[in-house]
Amino acid sequence: MTIPRPPDLWQNLLSLPLLDRAWEKVRSNGGAAGGDGKSVEQFQSGASGRLTRLSADLGDGSWRPLPYRTVDIPKAKGGHRRLRIPSVADRVVHTALSMVLSPVLDSQFEESSFAYRSGRSVKQAVAAISELRDAGYWHVIEADIVGFFDAVRHETLLTKLEAALGGEIAAEPILALVTLILEHQGQESGIMARGLAQGSALSPLLANLYLDELDKEIHGRGVRIIRFADDFVVLCKKRESAEGALEEVEGLLAGLGLELHAGGTRVLDFDRGFAFLGQLFVRSFTLPQANDPEEDLVGLVRQVAEQDLQVAEQSATDERADYDRGERILYLMERGRSLTLRNLSFSVENGEGKELAGIAHRRVDRVELGPGTRADSEAIEHALATDTDLVFVNSQGETLGLLTTSPGDSAELHLAQAAASLDATVSADVARTLVDARIRNQRTQLFRLNRVREDTEVTAALARMQRHLRKLPHLDDVAAIRGIESVCGAEYWPALGLLTDGAAAPFRRQRPAQDPLNAAINYLSAILERDTRAAVLAAGLHPGFGILHRPRNRAEGCVYDLMEPFRAPLTEGQAAFLFNARRLRPEMFTATEMGIRISSSGRRALIAGYEAAVARRINAPGRKIKLAWRPMMKRQAQDLAKALRAGEPDRFTPYLMEA
Repeated sequence: MTIPRPPDLWQNLLSLPLLDRAWEKVRSNGGAAGGDGKSVEQFQSGASGRLTRLSADLGDGSWRPLPYRTVDIPKAKGGHRRLRIPSVADRVVHTALSMVLSPVLDSQFEESSFAYRSGRSVKQAVAAISELRDAGYWHVIEADIVGFFDAVRHETLLTKLEAALGGEIAAEPILALVTLILEHQGQESGIMARGLAQGSALSPLLANLYLDELDKEIHGRGVRIIRFADDFVVLCKKRESAEGALEEVEGLLAGLGLELHAGGTRVLDFDRGFAFLGQLFVRSFTLPQANDPEEDLVGLVRQVAEQDLQVAEQSATDERADYDRGERILYLMERGRSLTLRNLSFSVENGEGKELAGIAHRRVDRVELGPGTRADSEAIEHALATDTDLVFVNSQGETLGLLTTSPGDSAELHLAQAAASLDATVSADVARTLVDARIRNQRTQLFRLNRVREDTEVTAALARMQRHLRKLPHLDDVAAIRGIESVCGAEYWPALGLLTDGAAAPFRRQRPAQDPLNAAINYLSAILERDTRAAVLAAGLHPGFGILHRPRNRAEGCVYDLMEPFRAPLTEGQAAFLFNARRLRPEMFTATEMGIRISSSGRRALIAGYEAAVARRINAPGRKIKLAWRPMMKRQAQDLAKALRAGEPDRFTPYLMEA
């Protein structure tokens, strides 16, 4: 009698039939491109050859993961869920790994786990809860793990995987491959040794493995657990048992480097009712609720793909319509990187001289160089010859210096600016208009942020700001007008803090920053200042001749004037959004003797958030057209220049946000 040989996990993974099955699953799921920008359709062209090369690269150890694509998806209950989408090729590898590992691991998982397992479903989990309720398990621990997918310890996970694969043939290369994928995830997220990428086909299986210990240890002795991925409930017959089980759960999770959310974890019963897996359990009833979009990772990735298609179609439409998306900015913020020249194109190189990207000058309008970066003389000369601005910034985002070409012939316009600044009546009219726009946009921003929270203190602050705003039309002195701006600011800043997760209370505006929110606003304001300066210079205005902000040495009053309508949506509101969406986190900010230092990952999040914001289109004042934010800044500068040339500066209309 011949005893069948156990399957070789590694050879099974490398086999073309398995990779082909994995590719078919990726193809049928559809979904967005990863960090390499290649779509499912592009991979499909020549897929057979790609799979053959993939098998060979995995076999000889030369395969390396490609960059992830990071996308934040709004949650139905507020906040955002961060997806890290692998490239299509890497999705094939992750799916193949899941296919190889699932039969081995799934047989070891507890019956109380229902997510991402063949033959198990939400419906079965709901039925299990109903059966336990009918069996007398009336008391329920409703639990919520804080940031589970970001908190998984790689070392602990790999130890569990190694133990689970014990005795399997060729487990070592499988373990090495998973280790490589996890290390790459850490490099991409900026958090080493922790986290699972939501968007990877491998993550759900690894998540089940990580939490299987909880299922094993908590199940029994009058206690039952029902788990669906990182969501679970624990059911008990006695309230005392539930309170004891909660302590045990907290201890088990602490050993895994996890913790329960204080506000989302409590002991309930079926009389009070609780919601779980889109169902409301109340007494003997089980009532369906709206589906939770978080349950469907494949659906979320498809949603991103649909958005990609819409963006591509919109870009083609914009190009045909000569739509201007505004200045294009190249950010060099990683230490050791340099800007050089190759074949009359800008080249970005790493510290070893390897080219990371080549960019023709027509594709970039401004280059921003952060601490520890440099531009060589050839790149500087090419920038001057092609009207490409070079800006040197510090770690707080502040401008250290600007290299730009001569502003051209605008002497008459500069004289008109100076005349308006010196005329008390004209200055008051323009200042009143700018301050009115500033306060109205502050109120609109607070109103938007408070739609969900409905904070009564914020509502009261909005009412007081409105009362102060009514005084503006009766003031004819710039100092008094600025006084109204200050009084409204005293209401605005604490209210903004109340609407920003983790902000100091009461929040106060500070320069230099002494807290993360101020540091974020300062960084975003510095980018906005450079964008506005570019708009001012393009319109032929003198950056130093302001009206609300009086001319003084080494200050750019005109730039500050035109920034006023844009501060609330692009700096203050954007900072609040980034913290609330957890794209900015406290660990990205460190207090030093010189103020707050922002980590490189924090600076990347700020730049990415700002660029995403300014790419959106908004209605232009007095015109039936939509513009992206940078063209809007240019339009505002052009409108001011036109009003000054006509001798009617009071006809300038600043941008107002729509509620």
